[in-house]
Amino acid sequence: MEGRNGNLVETGAYWLLYVVSVSGALLHWRLGNEGMAAVCAAAALFGAVLIGGRRRRTAAHR
Repeated sequence: MEGRNGNLVETGAYWLLYVVSVSGALLHWRLGNEGMAAVCAAAALFGAVLIGGRRRRTAAHR
């Protein structure tokens, strides 16, 4: 996506991935499903990396 609105949508999608994954990891951990908690935690980590990379690219273009 190009332009300011595309950047906001992309960043919002990464944040949504992060928030949902962290919530899922905590829920699955509490319910005793450690395997799925680990998958959700890995997805949360991936979302955090995407958010961090997005911020670096945005700052470099300014």
